[in-house]
This record gives sequence, C-alpha cells and structure tokens, in this order.
Amino acid sequence: MTVAQPSVPAARRLLGGLPWLLLLLCLPAVRGDCGLPPDVPNAQPALGNRTSFPKDTVVTYKCNESYVKIPGSKDSVICRQDGQWTDIEEFCNRSCNAPPRLSFAALTPAYISQNYFPVGTVIEYDCRPGYRRDPSLSRKVTCLQNLKWSTVPEFCKKRSCPNPGELVNGHIDIPDGTLFGASITCSCNTGYKLYGEATILCLVSGNSVQWSDPLPECREIYCPAPPSIDNGIIEGEREHYGYRQSVTYLCNRGFTMIGDASIYCTVNGEEGEWSGPPPVCTGKSVTSTAPPTVQKSTTVNVPTTEASSTSQETSTSQETSTSHKTAQKTTTANAQGTTILLSGFGVHVKNMQDCCIGHTCFTLTVLLGTLVTMGWLA
Repeated sequence: MTVAQPSVPAARRLLGGLPWLLLLLCLPAVRGDCGLPPDVPNAQPALGNRTSFPKDTVVTYKCNESYVKIPGSKDSVICRQDGQWTDIEEFCNRSCNAPPRLSFAALTPAYISQNYFPVGTVIEYDCRPGYRRDPSLSRKVTCLQNLKWSTVPEFCKKRSCPNPGELVNGHIDIPDGTLFGASITCSCNTGYKLYGEATILCLVSGNSVQWSDPLPECREIYCPAPPSIDNGIIEGEREHYGYRQSVTYLCNRGFTMIGDASIYCTVNGEEGEWSGPPPVCTGKSVTSTAPPTVQKSTTVNVPTTEASSTSQETSTSQETSTSHKTAQKTTTANAQGTTILLSGFGVHVKNMQDCCIGHTCFTLTVLLGTLVTMGWLA
C-alpha cells in the first residue's frame, strides 16, 4: 500500500500559505539540537549514554592510546544555537612517556612540569647533590621515532668524602670506598671500649659531601681495684689496671701462699674483670698435742748398798762405800710420760708414777727429788 501524499493546494492551506523554502529554513532553528559530534583524528568523544545534544551541550574528547594532548590545544566542542558544533582542530599526537628517572641526575626546571614529548624532543638533566658533572659525557636525551628515549650516559659521578683518618686503638672497615652514600664501620681493639657512632655515612653537606659524624674514640677498659688479702700485700700496686696487666701478691713472713701469686685483667664484653680469685696466705698448722720437750742427757753416780735380810726392804739408799759404779741415765719424752734408765742398777719404769731398782719401787717424784737433793741429778 502506498501512503497518500496531500496535494499541493491542501498543503498550502494546512501551513497557512507559507512558502516551502521558508519551512525548510525554519525547521532546524525550531528543533535546536545538534547531531553527533564531529570526528577528531586520534581522539574519541566522551558521550556516555547521551543520544541527543541540545544547545550549549559540551562534548570533550580523549586521546587514543599512545597519543597525548598537545599542550594548549582545545579538546572539546559546544552545540551552538544554530544546531552546529563549534570548530575543533587535531589536538592529539604521539609522544614518548615521561623521561627516565635517574639516581644521579634530575630534569632541569624547564622540563619538570612537561608531559608532552613528541618525536624529536630533547631534554636535559642536572646532577643531583652528592654528584659532580663529567664534562666528557652528554647530559641530553632525545625522544626517538619508536617513542623511546635515547640511552642515558652516566654523566654524573659520585663525589668522595675526605679520608676518615686513623682510629687510635681501633680499626676502620671501609668496604665500599669513601664515595657519596658509602658507609664505614669503626671497632676497637680488645681491651678498649668505643665511644661515639660505630657506623658513619658519607652524606651531602652544602655543595659537597662530608662524613655524618666524627670518628669515635676507643678508651681503655680498666678492671676494678684488685682485691686485698689477709696476711699479705700487693707488690707494686698501681692506680689502674688495663687489659692483660697483672697484679702479684706476696705473703707476710711466716705465712704460706695457696693459689696463683698473680692474676691479670681481662674483659667480659665491655667490662673489665680479673682472671681469677687472689691467693690465700695461711699460717703454720696447729695440732692438739703440745710439741715434745727435749731434755739433755745427765750422768749420775749411784753407790752400791746391801739389802737387809729382813722381809721389809729399805726404801732409801745410803752412801756406804767409796767404791761405786757409774750409771748412765738417759731421759726421753713421748706422749706417755718420762722414762728413766739407769744402766748397771736395773732401774726401769713400772708405770707413770713408779720406777724400780731391783725389787724395790719408788714413786718417780720421790726418786728424782732424792737424786737432785744428793747432787746426783742436775
């Protein structure tokens, strides 16, 4: 079926007699909408879900991958009242990524905020603090056709800290030299303690580099005062005793030393201590038994006497004859008492109190007293 079209006179009556040309010119103005945004090379409009674009609608474009916006260029269009979009020029171009970040150099200030680097762009670097420029090497890099940056030479070299010097009574370990960023480690010899920083860094100081701290100090470790001893002295005692220095003890006269005569100062961690305990001075041993008394030998003359024939024997002896026999008496000492031997008279000790001549016994005290009284025993 074909749709019927109204006749020309009927159309004129319907439109109030306006000419066709005027009708065609007025239709867009009445509608007031723009069509789809124009195409832009290397970019796409951000439309979202919109299908209509009334007057004053703004559409922004986004550059395709591997393209970036040219700084200062316009990236959006606006729907005008006449239903047309505003003009827009190509604003996306290929560009290298951000320049490489270098540990020894930084971009010069002119390139710090730049994000558009088309093919052929040349940038420059400045040496970072702690580094010095090597004039024989270029500090420039270029964006190449493959959108890669040219090789960056190491045109900045590390500065060197001054010689740290020597650590008295210690050692400095320098594993990586003395260039910027290096560290050195200090340690003391045995018997010394470190005062200060053990690890020192080579850091930036103004326009140069310096060590972060001065060298530490190694101070001698001392032992406490040596212990004193009873009945003895310290030979050549001094005020301080350092590592491996010894002290010698002497006992007073009449005392005997037990233990080592000398001890020496050693270290335990960072503290001094003696190698062992001091010796002990002891006197002579004392027993429960008194020492024996030594008596000199005595010679006595004892006259001979005749015993009575009666049953009672004479208890004393008298001098009855000028002739006599010489008897030797020897006294000795032991733990049981005194023993007297008169050879020739048969004198012997019967017990602790008695001695006998033949069959006649006397108390030892009486016999000795009699001999002394008669002058026979001194």
